[in-house]
Amino acid sequence: MLKGSTPHSRFKSLSLAKSSNVPLLGRTRLMAHLQQLAVPLAPTTNYPKLSAFFSSQLWPWIWNYLKGMFRGRYKPYPTYASDGRDGVYTLRTSNNCDPIKIAIAGDWGTGTFEAFEVAAKMSDSDPDYTIHLGDVYYVGDGREVQENFLGENADQFTPVKFPKGAVGTFALLGNHEMYGGGQPYFTEMIGSSGYCDTGAGEKQKASFFCLETPYWRIIGLDTGYNSVGTPILGSIPFIKKIPWFGANCELRPELLSWLSTNVKPQQNEKATLLLSHHQYYSVYEQAYGRPAEQLKDLFAGQKVVWLWGHEHRLSIYDEYSPDQNVICYGRCLGNGGMPVELEVTGKAPPLLFQDPRGLPNGEIGSNQYAVGDGTYAGWNGFLNLTLNLRTMTIDYFDLNNIKLFSESFDGNADGSLTYTLLSHPVLQEPAK
Repeated sequence: MLKGSTPHSRFKSLSLAKSSNVPLLGRTRLMAHLQQLAVPLAPTTNYPKLSAFFSSQLWPWIWNYLKGMFRGRYKPYPTYASDGRDGVYTLRTSNNCDPIKIAIAGDWGTGTFEAFEVAAKMSDSDPDYTIHLGDVYYVGDGREVQENFLGENADQFTPVKFPKGAVGTFALLGNHEMYGGGQPYFTEMIGSSGYCDTGAGEKQKASFFCLETPYWRIIGLDTGYNSVGTPILGSIPFIKKIPWFGANCELRPELLSWLSTNVKPQQNEKATLLLSHHQYYSVYEQAYGRPAEQLKDLFAGQKVVWLWGHEHRLSIYDEYSPDQNVICYGRCLGNGGMPVELEVTGKAPPLLFQDPRGLPNGEIGSNQYAVGDGTYAGWNGFLNLTLNLRTMTIDYFDLNNIKLFSESFDGNADGSLTYTLLSHPVLQEPAK
């Protein structure tokens, strides 16, 4: 029996989740709806054959997909009052004395046993706050949000609940929530009756936020709202790179206005951690540089830490900027619940560390993570972030609570950063 499960546990298939990277169709709205169709047909360990898609459910799926295409995005777009403070929350501890602890996971909302274990380990760390970097699979509809994020029974599968922090819980918006239009995210995950709490006596109002201490600023950005391109054509890898067809994850004007009027990073300099769902740069997949272009003036002359998800892997980059819009220490934390991808690369930008377990050039055997269909993936995990006055320490763990990597950033009064690599007991430099 799986550790932590019950005799009646039936989690969603990790091997089904792996199909999000099928060539030509992978990581698109079309593939997400196909995966959703296959969920009731899939056993918990083996991915269904392609013929499972051509069942009596095919036409209902086509109808739902077409409805989703033309449903449009959730409106009106929730934002904050331009009063100089709304959406900016002071970080605190549950006992008002210890360093602030924040547990973060990305691409977690899968309903898999791995997501269940990651959530359990996050809870065991007793965080003051928890943050999800986005993506509730496969299309973020009401049933999936209930079952894969809220921990409510909605189908025949065991529900999995995102852990709450002792003080607050926040969730960013990913592209998968927007594949279904985004309403469950805006009304059940956040919003006046939503799951996420700010720790300031109110719910998370919008898909972006700012958390502050006297020394640090953590800004959650919404790259998900504008992450879905033209139906069908916007799903084809080569065509979706054409601006008219694909999505560029552009930040909404309401968010940019809020940054200027309420957060004021240029007038009130602080060390800064940016959070988003989509990557600013990558050695593996398409990058989304438009948000950094929009943020350029707000963070001019300042280096930041930028943590994102979207790619299903753990990657530690050197200080870098592909376009000099924002210079940052980039970290990809998309390994929360989806099968962790194992491809390797040696191209720029500068990848410093990755998890070698299961990689073709890594050790074989006990270090491989079996998906359940005869193949292997990397190891799922999360991070714990600790704020102790000027020092931000980040510890990365896998789902067995094995520490993989540890680093710290000291925030200076002018917003600049001093970096220290503390240890890398598991992560290794990529092979040259």
